[in-house]
Amino acid sequence: MLTQRQTQQVMFKLRCAAERDPNDVIANACSQLAFELEIPRRVNELTDMDRQLIQYANRKNYAPLKEVA
Repeated sequence: MLTQRQTQQVMFKLRCAAERDPNDVIANACSQLAFELEIPRRVNELTDMDRQLIQYANRKNYAPLKEVA
């Protein structure tokens, strides 16, 4: 189970991967998962594919396109 802070960090990594990943399928999947994680109970229903996307986004560690002010 993830805390709210951890969930926010995961969503940030997924959004960065969605912005920057050259593979459109992966980028779209990251974007969709980040959006779905806005629903609090969704965090408790992660599939194996969801976990793989989260691990991928963490490994890539993309930075956002725009600097966060």
